Formats: sequence, C-alpha cells, structure tokens
Amino acid sequence: MVLNQENPPAEHLGLLYRVSRTLLKEGEYGELLSGLLDTLIEGLGADRGFVVVREAGEFRATSARNFRSEALSRAEHAISRSIARTVMENGRAVLIGDASSTEPYSRQPSTQQLSLRSVLCAPLVASDQAFALIYLENRRITNCFTEEQRDLLDEVCALAAPRLRTAVAMSRAQRRAEALEHTHSQSDGILTSDPGMLQVMQNVHQIAATDLPVLIEGETGTGKELIARAVYRHSTRVKGPFIALNCAAIPASLIGSELFGFVQGAFTGANRDRVGFVGAAHRGTLFLDEIGDLPLDLQPHLLRVLQSGEFTRLGTSRAEQVDVRFIAATNRDLEAEVAAGRFRADLFFRLSAITLRLPPLRERPHDTRLLAEHFVRTAAARYGRPVPSLSEDCLSALTAYSFPGNVRELESEMSRLVALASAEAPCGADLLNERIRRRGNGPLAAASPGTPVALMSLHEMEKQLITSVLEHTGGNRTQAAEILGISREGLRNKLQRFRIPEALS
Repeated sequence: MVLNQENPPAEHLGLLYRVSRTLLKEGEYGELLSGLLDTLIEGLGADRGFVVVREAGEFRATSARNFRSEALSRAEHAISRSIARTVMENGRAVLIGDASSTEPYSRQPSTQQLSLRSVLCAPLVASDQAFALIYLENRRITNCFTEEQRDLLDEVCALAAPRLRTAVAMSRAQRRAEALEHTHSQSDGILTSDPGMLQVMQNVHQIAATDLPVLIEGETGTGKELIARAVYRHSTRVKGPFIALNCAAIPASLIGSELFGFVQGAFTGANRDRVGFVGAAHRGTLFLDEIGDLPLDLQPHLLRVLQSGEFTRLGTSRAEQVDVRFIAATNRDLEAEVAAGRFRADLFFRLSAITLRLPPLRERPHDTRLLAEHFVRTAAARYGRPVPSLSEDCLSALTAYSFPGNVRELESEMSRLVALASAEAPCGADLLNERIRRRGNGPLAAASPGTPVALMSLHEMEKQLITSVLEHTGGNRTQAAEILGISREGLRNKLQRFRIPEALS
C-alpha cells in the first residue's frame, strides 16, 4: 500500500525512517517488538500499544507498551477482541474515532469495560494471511487518529511484516518454552517448544511413577540422558541413587566386572570386593547408555536382573538380589540389531516396555534458535563474559545446518562462539565453524527428502558415518568423538569393531 498523498508530510517520512532503523537493529526479538511499538506510539499519538497474535482461537498479546502490568497474560484482557477479530478475519486496517458510540463495537461488553475511545488496528500480513496485529489506542481522546495515519500504519505493517513474522514466531516459541518450564519443574533442564519433544515430556510424566523399564531412542546428542534423569526425578525412586553407565565407553573385557562387580581374587589385580553398577543402583535407577554396545555374552546376565532382580558378581556363584529400575538408551535401531543377531530379542522386548523416541535437532528449527540463545547465556555466565547477541544471519546459518551432533554439537559451538565474540558487535555468521557456514553442504549434510540413498545395513551405515566424520576432522579422534556424541574410548572401540583403517584416525 502507498500513502494517499503525492508528497507525504515530513513527520510521516520521519516515522517511516525511524521504523526502518528499528527493524534493522540487531538484538532480541522482544526488544524489536517493544522498540517498534514505542516508535508508533510516539509517532501516531497513541497512549498504549500491543502486538497481538491468535493462538488456538484466542487473542494473546505477545508484546505490550505503556500497559501498567508487565504480565502479558493480563495485557490480553486489555484489548477489544471484537476489533481484533474483525481486523484478523478481514485483513484490513480499522480506524475507530470513538468505540463507545461506533456500531457494532459499542454494544460489545469489552468496549464498555475497557472505556475504549480511539482505536487504530492493522494486520501484519505474510503469504496473504494475517499472522498478527498492531493494536494502538488512546483512551483519553476521541478521534485521535486520522485516515492518513491509518494509511501510514498500513505502510508500516507492509514494511515490517517480513521481519516481524520471525519475531512473532520466536516470541510465541519463547512463551511456550517458558510455560513448559514453569509447568514441569523448570523443564527438567530441557528447553523446547517443539510439539514432538513436548509430547515426549508429557509421556515422561505419565510413565515416571511406574517401575517399567524405559528405552530411549534417538541420535547422538539429542538429550537421552536428560530424559532419563527426568524420568528418575518424577519417579517414586527419586530418593534412591541414579547410576549411569555408558556401555560404549568401557572396553568389552571390563564391562562385565564394572556392571556386576567382583569379589577379591576374581582376577589378577582384584585386591578387594567391589560393588558393580547394578548393586550400586539398589532401590534406585540404573541408566544404561548406548545399550546396543553391550557385548552379546553379557546380555543374558542383564536379562536375568530384569526378570528376577538376581545377579552374580565375577568370581563367585552366590546370587545377590537387587531392586532396580532400568532405563536404557540407544542411537541404533535395536530391532534391526536383533534381526542381525547382534542383540538378544528377549532382552530387547524386556527393555522396550516403554519406548520414547527423541526427534533430532534438524527437525526442531525453532528449538535451534531457542537453544542457541540459551547456550550463549550459560556459556557467558560460565566464562564471566558479557552475553553476546546473535545476528539474524548467524541464527539463519544455525537453522540451515543439519547438526549431526544435535544439541550437544550446538552447545559446543555456542561455547566456542562466546569465547571468540566481541562485546562491541553482534555475532555474525562469519564467527561460526566452517562446517556450519557451509550450511550442511559437506560430507555430514543430511540428505534431502528427494535424494536417493543407497541401501545398506545399519552396520555399514554407522561405519560410513564414522569414516566420514574422521575424514572431516582430519583424523582428529577427539573432535570426531565430540561430533558423534560418544567418548573417545567409545570411538576407539567402534574403530576396532568396524576395522576402520588407522590411516583415517
């Protein structure tokens, strides 16, 4: 829309200039919305303003200025829903000189309760659909706004809509994340607004109070241990121990004695009795990470504990009894492992009484932004540095990247960014790791939905992934293990198992 004047007044041009400057500023999205409202309130003579969205049929204020309460939940009751509904449904700006005497608004209870007078409301439109409203009012003066100001607000909305669409979406996501954090005991350390992860958290709270085994499936770095600890914290065993063992981090020759313990003299160097992880978890929870790496010959012994609570330490035939809840996690397809003969079917069925599947970060684009800003804040606090802001091009590059290492890789990258950031300027994409700047075009990029993928076994796929990561890191095992989300010892075991040439590592 263009202003209905060949030569717009200087104050109108000045307002458009100030709005443009506000939109170009780097900073948090909440600051962007507030800054825009401040500019419009001052330039158009309003006494308060709101950015309003519609969620689940209800109108909510995602930003409010000159409203007495800072609580946005209360601001939602300070707008006329009938006016907001008219603008949202018609997609056109509304100018009301005196709502108390203008039909049909004068008959609405909200008009009388709010003592509405002058109202100017215009839609923010993207892809031919109104996604939010800018709602301005003056309750002291009637006929405060003019037709020219309505056209001017339409011009502002057309100018601002592309940038504000992202800002409003992020503000919504932030609200959902904050609501989840409040509802579920500060989110159990899990920050998300993704529907898939929200469903996982709901399932956690439903099953936590039972003693059923839980199998958590997900790619490396998706937060499987965080989910396991959430199950534990909400269970009846919360006063007992939470014991965690990474099955991929311990050599196959030692994991039996670590898991079940041993008695003095069981082997050379066994100078005293030792309680294993199973015994240490008595009346608590045992979390077995990377359960797919548990050697096949030990799986019957674990099955015995699951079925009867009995186990035997290395070096003795005396059975011991424990009361343990088991939570296992894997980044493998255990059903395929069973079919290939590398995992016992009876153990799989016993462990998977309840299965929680965690979506990878590349399927959670809003979470990428939320988590990036969260990790920047926590890293800055840890290092005692100012919190740097992330530019839009930086956030866009992060969202475009596939993150094969998922949340763990993102956290590592944000820590690196804080270490390199300057306090004077926002962090641009140029500070990101080269593999992220390439936006997933390298060997670690996820295939697009239309890209044909060669058929292969999971065994061969895992071998190719490890080989690709090692080539990407120039044979640096420490970096490769970090990207894969496993320990260096776990990577060493996989290199031996897959017979990957030493030249690559």
